[in-house]
Amino acid sequence: MRPLFLALSEAVVRVAGHRFTVAGAFALVMLWCAAGAMFGLPTEWFLLSNMIGTSAALFVLLIMQHSQNRDMAALQVKVDELIRSSEAGNHMIGIERLEAEELSRFARERQAGV
Repeated sequence: MRPLFLALSEAVVRVAGHRFTVAGAFALVMLWCAAGAMFGLPTEWFLLSNMIGTSAALFVLLIMQHSQNRDMAALQVKVDELIRSSEAGNHMIGIERLEAEELSRFARERQAGV
C-alpha cells in the first residue's frame, strides 16, 4: 500500500506542479460556468463545482505537503552526511529535532561565540 501511495503522490505532485495545470484548471472552470449559465442550470450546479474544487485543492495541498516533508527528510540526511565528512564537528547533527527554546538558546550561544 505504501509504495502505491508514494507513486500516486509523486504523480500528483508532478502534474500539479506543471506549468500548464493552472491554465487548464482555469479553462475548465470557465467552461463549467459557461455551460451552467448557457443551459440555465440551477444554483446547485455552481455549489457542486465549488465543493468539488475545494475538495480537489485540499487533496492536492495535502499530497504536496507530504512530498515536501519527504524531500526535507532526504535533504536533512544529506546535510548530516556532509557534516560528518567535514572538519566542522558532529555537534550540529540532529539540531533540527531540538525544541524551539533549546534551538533559540543554541543560536544565541553560537552568535555570542561560546
